[in-house]
Amino acid sequence: MNTPENRNIYTYLNDGSLPPPFFEKVALEERSNDGYWISAVDVNGDGKLDLVTSGLAEGKIFWYENTTWKKRLIAEFSGPVAIDAGNLAGRGLNDLVICHDFGGCVFNCGPNDGKISWLENPGTYEDDKPWPVRPVGDLIATHRLKLGHFTQSESLELLAIPVVGCQPFGQGVLKPITLTLYDVPKDVFASQPWSGRTIDDQSFVLVHDVLRDKFLGHEGQQLDSLILSSSEGVSWYYYDAASDAWKTHHIADGDQTYASIGFKGCSNAVPGRIGDDPYAFIATIDPFHGNMVALLHRQKGKTLTDEPWKRTVLDTFGEFNPKHQSTGHHIVVGDFDGDGDDEFLVGLRGPMPHQGVFYYKVIDLEHGLVERWRVSTVSASLIAVGDFDGDGRLDFATTSYYTPGFFLCDLPQVNVFYNRFGRPLPH
Repeated sequence: MNTPENRNIYTYLNDGSLPPPFFEKVALEERSNDGYWISAVDVNGDGKLDLVTSGLAEGKIFWYENTTWKKRLIAEFSGPVAIDAGNLAGRGLNDLVICHDFGGCVFNCGPNDGKISWLENPGTYEDDKPWPVRPVGDLIATHRLKLGHFTQSESLELLAIPVVGCQPFGQGVLKPITLTLYDVPKDVFASQPWSGRTIDDQSFVLVHDVLRDKFLGHEGQQLDSLILSSSEGVSWYYYDAASDAWKTHHIADGDQTYASIGFKGCSNAVPGRIGDDPYAFIATIDPFHGNMVALLHRQKGKTLTDEPWKRTVLDTFGEFNPKHQSTGHHIVVGDFDGDGDDEFLVGLRGPMPHQGVFYYKVIDLEHGLVERWRVSTVSASLIAVGDFDGDGRLDFATTSYYTPGFFLCDLPQVNVFYNRFGRPLPH
């Protein structure tokens, strides 16, 4: 845990509690007609994190330029879902890859629903022209995309992760997903699909979220790998070069309370640092589109594979609706107060009173004790984290959840929340 000098960078209140965190809200979009995705991306290469947003209602992809937050239209798709960024064209700028044509997913995707494209960053923006779009491939029910170096470090690869099995009209809802790896071609400007291959079609059911990082789970592992949140719970998934095989390590089961309705396991999971332990805890939302916020913790170690993990349910936000879904949708970590330890933010899509963003500070990891504050009341589909104003403190941004067929929040918005309480992080 923290040393006393770190724990007391702020004065405790008379009742022994910490003073509340404070974030200054700046509205970029006060009344939108859409809302699902938001990413922090340096679009124009000026070293500042911009914001990229999209939604399934209108299908428009926007970027908001830091620091004026001028809004520009990048492209339009039918049912865009997830976006990732990387230097695909080799120009030193972030291009975008996007999955779209989501159709009636998750529960009624058609045989042609699930397309992947990449968008070329033009490098000049004053004419506000749409970005060129080129095909990557087709994969039914693609829900998350991750660019990275998964099997080698020479060239980028793209992992496409469907939310359900690749069978149309609801037949794949509780069937294993088809994880597909695409090689980024040397000639990305050729108008033809990329080369893709199935790497797993047996291990995971109903995958909601995926986290990519260099999770050093075993000695010598320097490639990107994934933490998957699925019906199986929380899993670490990686390529093992020595055996030339993809492997999965099960971390936790998640919630099993609602297994009878088909939804169990985990919806979102993120590891957090305490002191010198980069995997001191894993914060989760359970199960799929669930209502439980839980904390996984174990004896102090250095890797994801140290066991056993103990699960403590911290909060339950509301009940499940007739579609067997609830309010939780995203969770992120970061050292927001600047004390060297991670806190985490939970995004709730709504409706009120279970809506907005909650900030969690771990007080006693061994016993799963936290302090919690609501720092936003606006519907939050996803949360993007970054230092948006360059003051050395982590801020966050949100877009609301406004997705026909799932949930339509009241008054969808895009907001930036500037950190006005934390200590600047060391460079």
